[in-house]
Amino acid sequence: MTASLTRRQLLQAGGLTLGALSLGRHAAGQAPKDGGTFTSARTTEATGLDPQLVPAFSRSARSPMMYNQLVRFEPDMTPVPELAESWQVSSDGLQWTFKLRQGVKFHDGQELTSADVKFTFDRLFEKSPGKSDFIAVDKVEPSGKYAVKFVTKEPFAGLLAALGGFWGFIISEAGVKKHGDLNKAAVGTGPFMLEDWKVEQQMVLKKHAGYFKKGLPYVDQVILRVIPDEASIVAALRTGQIHHAFIEDNKNNNLLKEEKSLTGYRSSRLGYDFLNINASRGPLKDVRVRQAISYAVDRAQILRVAASGFGRLTAPATAPMKQWQLPEEQWMKYYRPDVDKAKKLMAEAGQTAGFTVKLGVIPTFPTMVSGAPVVAAQLKRIGITAEIENVEYAVWIKRWLAKDFDMTMNTTPGYADPDTAFFRALHSTKGQNWNSWSVPELDALLEEGRRTMDQKKRKEIYDRVQIMILENVPHLWLFSADTIDFTQASVKGFRQHPTTLLYGFEGVWLDKA
Repeated sequence: MTASLTRRQLLQAGGLTLGALSLGRHAAGQAPKDGGTFTSARTTEATGLDPQLVPAFSRSARSPMMYNQLVRFEPDMTPVPELAESWQVSSDGLQWTFKLRQGVKFHDGQELTSADVKFTFDRLFEKSPGKSDFIAVDKVEPSGKYAVKFVTKEPFAGLLAALGGFWGFIISEAGVKKHGDLNKAAVGTGPFMLEDWKVEQQMVLKKHAGYFKKGLPYVDQVILRVIPDEASIVAALRTGQIHHAFIEDNKNNNLLKEEKSLTGYRSSRLGYDFLNINASRGPLKDVRVRQAISYAVDRAQILRVAASGFGRLTAPATAPMKQWQLPEEQWMKYYRPDVDKAKKLMAEAGQTAGFTVKLGVIPTFPTMVSGAPVVAAQLKRIGITAEIENVEYAVWIKRWLAKDFDMTMNTTPGYADPDTAFFRALHSTKGQNWNSWSVPELDALLEEGRRTMDQKKRKEIYDRVQIMILENVPHLWLFSADTIDFTQASVKGFRQHPTTLLYGFEGVWLDKA
C-alpha cells in the first residue's frame, strides 16, 4: 500500500520548507543569449572525477557540470525534482518510489532508465566511501523502465538529503563498462560533456546538446582552468582573461570589490572549516585533552586570519541549515577561549608536560595554510606542540581515508540535513567515523534522528546531538567562511550555491554585443 505524500508534507517531514523553485534562467528584463565560451579558474585540480570513488571537494565541485542527481537542493536548501520528476513515500515510511523523467539522455546518447539508477546505487553500496550516507537503504530496485524504488530498513528521514548530496550523482552503466571507472572520463546526463582534460592545466567541457532541461545550458563551452596561485586568479579577473572565479582566500574580496568590470557575490556557506582530531592517537584518546584543545583554540582569531573575517563561527548545524540551528547562547559558551580551563583539563588528563602532534595541511587550500599556524600558536599555550606538515592533496586524501593522521585542518561543502551532516562523520560503527572515536549515547541518538520523520521530534534530537558533540569534541568546528565569487559584468545568470558546488554554470550566459 503506497500513500502519496504531498510535496509540502514531504518537505515538512524532512524539516524543509517550500521556497523559490526557479532555475534562474533569466536576468532581470533580459532574454538570455546563447553561445560563447565561459572560462572559470580554481586553485585546485580534481584528484579524479568518479562521483562515487573520489571523496575530494575538488571532485564534488565539478560533478554537477557533468552529472545530475535524482533530487537537487536549491540555494535556499529546498529539494526539487531533478532526474526524478516526482516521488512517493509509503505509509510505513519504508518505500520511496521515484518516477524518472522520460527521454533523459546520457552524454553517449543512451537513455537514462531505472536500470542505470539501480546500477549507480549498487556500485555506490559496494565501492564508495559515501555508502554510509545510505546505510539505512536495504535495496534499490526498478519499478518499470521509468521508476525506481528505494526500500529502507527503517524510516529514513535523511534520504532526500543523501540523494541530493555529495554522492548522489547518477552514472551510466554503459559508461563504467566502457571506461572501467570514471576518474578520467565522464558519462553523465549533466549540462556539459567532458571534451579534453590536461591535468593541472585545464578541463574543457562542451554543451550537452541533448540536455533534458530545454534551452540549457546557454554557453557552448566551459573551460575550467587550474591556477594554483590565487593572486594570479585575481590578476586574470582584473584583466578579463577569465569570466569567473570562486575566491578561496577571502582577503581577495577587498582587492576586487571596487572593480567596476566585475560583479561580486557573497553568501553564507553550508560547509565549514574544521580541525580533525584522531581520537585513537595517544593523548587525543582522552576527552579531557580534546576539550582542552577546544578551550585553547580561539576560533574568532582563526576566522580573522584564515578568512579575513568574512564568515561566522558556527554550531555543528551551519547557517543555511536554518531549521536545525541551536540558539547561539547554547553553543557559543563552548567556543569562548579559556586557557586556564584548558590547562586544568590537561592536568586532569595527566598531560601537564604536554605532547607533540603532527598537524596536516593541504598547501593549495588557503584557509588551511593560514589557519594552521594560528592553531599551532594557540595550542602551544597549553603545552601541545603542533608540527605543521604540508601534505599533497592526493596523498592527504589517502591518509585521511586510512585515518593516518594525528590532527589535520579540513573543510567540507556541508550537508542539507543533520543526518547526512552527522551520521557519516560521527557514528562510530555505521559511519565513516572521521575521528576514530566512540560515544555510544551519540550513536543511539543519531540512529533515532535518522528514523524519526516528525520534524519537531527530530529537532529535539539534533539539538541534543549538537550539545553532545560540543561536549565530547570529535573535531572542532572552526568557522564557516562566506562563499565569495566574482564574475565579469558580462556574465549573467550565475547563481551561488551554499555547498559551493558548480550548479550555477548551467544557467550562465554571456551578455556580449
